Formats: sequence, C-alpha cells, structure tokens
Amino acid sequence: MSHDAEPRRVKRRSPSYPAISLEQAIHRARELYERERQHPTPVETVAHHWGYKSLNGPAAVSLAALKKFGLLEDEGNGDARRARISDLAVDVLAHPDETQRRRAVRSAALEPAIHQELWERYGSSLPSDANLHWELTRDRGFSETGAAEFIKEYKATVGFAQLEQHAELPTQEPAAAATTTGTSAVAAASAQPDSPVGTLPAASERRRSFLIPLISGGTVAVEGDFPLTDQDWIQFMAVLTAMRPGLVVNRVAYDSEAEDARLLT
Repeated sequence: MSHDAEPRRVKRRSPSYPAISLEQAIHRARELYERERQHPTPVETVAHHWGYKSLNGPAAVSLAALKKFGLLEDEGNGDARRARISDLAVDVLAHPDETQRRRAVRSAALEPAIHQELWERYGSSLPSDANLHWELTRDRGFSETGAAEFIKEYKATVGFAQLEQHAELPTQEPAAAATTTGTSAVAAASAQPDSPVGTLPAASERRRSFLIPLISGGTVAVEGDFPLTDQDWIQFMAVLTAMRPGLVVNRVAYDSEAEDARLLT
C-alpha cells in the first residue's frame, strides 16, 4: 500500500459577505415589511413570503444577506427561529424624511464589516477589478469565485447607495477654493456668541472634503474625518442646527433689503 498519495485539497471558503446586493436586500425587506411589519415571524414563513417553499438555499442566502446589511434581526434556533425587520430597515422603507431614508440606505451599505473596511480604504476610488481580486484572494482569504462575486455585489451596493457622491473631492483649485470658503463660513458662524464652539479634529488619513450643491446655485463645503459614527453624526447635526442663525438668512427679508438698496442707488 502506497503512502505517497496526494494530500486531499481543502476547499477554500471566502470570508462572510452579503451574497446579494443592497438593492435586492431592500426589496426582500419590503416584501416582509408589507406582510408582517416588525412582528417576529418564523423563518419558514419569511421564506414563504419571498416565494420559496421552504428555507432552502436561496431563501437562506437572502435571510443571511439582510442580517449582514442590518435590515433583519433574528432569535432562536431550528423550528423556534424567528426573524423581524430591524429599525434601520424601517427607516430605509418608511421614514417620512427623504434625507433620513437616504442616510439609512448609506448606513446599511456600510453595515457589513468588509464593506466598511474597503470604503474606509478606497472610498469611491477603487482599484481595477483585477487588482482588487488579487487583494481579496491573497490578503483577505477569498476564493477565486468568492472574490469575483463579492466585487460585483460591493460595486452594485456602493452605486445603489450613492456612496460615491459623498467621496473625497479631487485636489483641484476650484474645489480647494470652495472648501476654503465653506470652512471660513462655518468658522465665522461658530464665532457667534450664541453658537456652540467645538474643537476641530486633528488631521488624519480619513480627512475628506465634500461640496454640497445648493438649490440657489451655490455650494457648501464640508471637511472632516469621515466616516462618522452614528453618535458623531447626531452631534454634528445638532451643532449645525444651533449654528443656523449664523448661516441662514430669511430669503424674503434678504430680497427686500436688496431691492431697497437698488432703489437708493
């Protein structure tokens, strides 16, 4: 009997990632929400709502993906396992404020750990598919097939969530000028007696600048260390709200003053 037989090759398993895109996951979440709202539901019933006869492979894949995106919560095991739509999913599907819905979509897009890691590293400037595939298989333990499927899912999710619209601006003179103007406006508003005064964060590799277009045709620049945590975002929005008197002008009064000035000239 020979002892020189070739050792059995161990099949490589990719790290955990959503097997469907965020858009597909939200569609599944909507189907469940319309039937059950946030009531805990047996997972077999969830599968039936999605058109599957049982919690088979595709149904289990959808269930796992919704969990990874933070759209679904579950508890129990076996026949006692139940799932429910998460608060984040309700914000995505039903929040009355469109801005809050979009924010919830972006949060869901970055809920999977591998998504967060790649977004923090590359933002909207991903390397080529071949380069990223090499990184995933060499450094992150993905199989060849898993890497290809993940790249497709990740790019579809980033595009659907419009994360690229919040990416760091390229270094160009017009953008730099707008960033300086926006930063000066915020600093001036912070100096108002009734405005809260904060400490600017130290420079870091996460420092980014964003230009936000306005209906009036202008822009507002925001610069800081992104992404923020949920708690940081709440504080950031509270500070902006407190700074509103120094940043916002009543349009009717502004137009009236402008017209008076024109008549006097």
